[in-house]
Amino acid sequence: MLKIAYLCRPMQLRDLTDTHTHHSGRPDALLSLPPSPAVFRYAAPFSLELHPWHVAADAVALAHQLDEFRCAADALRGNPKLLAIGECGLDNHCAVPLDRQTEAFRCALAVAHELDLPVVIHCVGFWAEMMACVADANLKRDVIVHGFRKGPQLARQLLDAGLSIALGEKFNPDVARIIPSDRLFFETDESETDVLSIREKILNLRDSAQK
Repeated sequence: MLKIAYLCRPMQLRDLTDTHTHHSGRPDALLSLPPSPAVFRYAAPFSLELHPWHVAADAVALAHQLDEFRCAADALRGNPKLLAIGECGLDNHCAVPLDRQTEAFRCALAVAHELDLPVVIHCVGFWAEMMACVADANLKRDVIVHGFRKGPQLARQLLDAGLSIALGEKFNPDVARIIPSDRLFFETDESETDVLSIREKILNLRDSAQK
């Protein structure tokens, strides 16, 4: 009976083995897709992306870009394959001004709040600013920092702020040991490594730390 109930309910992010990838054709993975006609035809789980690298630097162009993002999200409302918003976030290594990135990030978070969806976050450098935006958004679902490679001090700050962490092929072993099980996710991102191998490596490390 429990199995039947599970199969009948809508798919959720935690049902997936790989919570962030840029490789299509993996039914157990969440593919990050920008708004485009192709997103409406995609038949596997996906997230709607507003990547800081691709945010328009011009104010008029950005307003148009955010309108397109909102329209796509609204058109996808109720689509059982849309499982998250992202990746979205802030990055101090790209040329887009921070104020433009922030406007786009807040837009993505507002859409996630409206659609009651988890968020996959891309963050480089602007950690305090990112956490402030997330705190203001009052999100109810998982907020996952993807591809985390920093140290345990920053990881604890993220966890204390209520965020979850996704680890990929490259990660800090000390961080892998401290993330609570219900806040830990696995991903491939752009790696060709199988996510099950990544998951096994991380879980073995966690098991050895507990012995």
